[in-house]
Amino acid sequence: MKCSLSGAEALAVCNEFASMTDTNTGLAMMMLQKNEWNLQRAVNAYRDSIQGKSKTSSKQTKSKIEKPIHEEPDAIFLQEVIPKAFDLIRNLLPKYDSYAGNTEGYLVVILTRRELFKVQNFEIITYPGTNMGRNLLIVHKMYKNSMEIDLITSHHESGTEEIASKERMERLKLCFKYMTDAPSHRIVLFGGKRKECTYTWDMNRNTNVYYPSTDYRLRARFDRLYYRPSTQTTIQFQPVYFELEGLEKLPSIKRYCSDH
Repeated sequence: MKCSLSGAEALAVCNEFASMTDTNTGLAMMMLQKNEWNLQRAVNAYRDSIQGKSKTSSKQTKSKIEKPIHEEPDAIFLQEVIPKAFDLIRNLLPKYDSYAGNTEGYLVVILTRRELFKVQNFEIITYPGTNMGRNLLIVHKMYKNSMEIDLITSHHESGTEEIASKERMERLKLCFKYMTDAPSHRIVLFGGKRKECTYTWDMNRNTNVYYPSTDYRLRARFDRLYYRPSTQTTIQFQPVYFELEGLEKLPSIKRYCSDH
């Protein structure tokens, strides 16, 4: 349905939905579109359906992890995973150890190939004052029996620049502090992209979520990866290439793997 709201009004309603449901503006746009941009109806529909998507969600989850199943990456970083999808992912990737930042809502997840990584410890650091259950997930591992490595991921608070920018900056500083404070002999990975992949949420390219404005479509750089090397000169580990996957629709569901 075409939206009668202006772009600014639609974004404000999306932010309100995200705040009320502890989700994000991408999901908000989808739910509001389906419910004629009626905020309360969209919120009710979301709450009624959050536990009732098993068949569709299972098919989408299976489609989205086809690539990791075939390519078997050493480590996988995931965001905005719901508990039911997390259970399915663990069943579909039995060769991986899995770690989640929470047990409800939207989770951040790290998976590591069991034959390559030996677990040492893991931590979940809750952000002070978060309204969306956001946190920092840190997994301490031994990689290939020779390199100690810390794998870190986080999903910062959603919202506009005016509402959430300051909070996101404070949390990013906290993330960087954990990276720099890690023992110097350890490698630290925290999950930019190449210039050619500037926008990881690009509504000019990605059609998963409807956006009402034809004059302006959101483009943002949400997803980043940071690396801190070890001080041990004997460790040969460095970034080589960063590729943005998911630029083509998955044939099995005729959708992109994510809206960003």
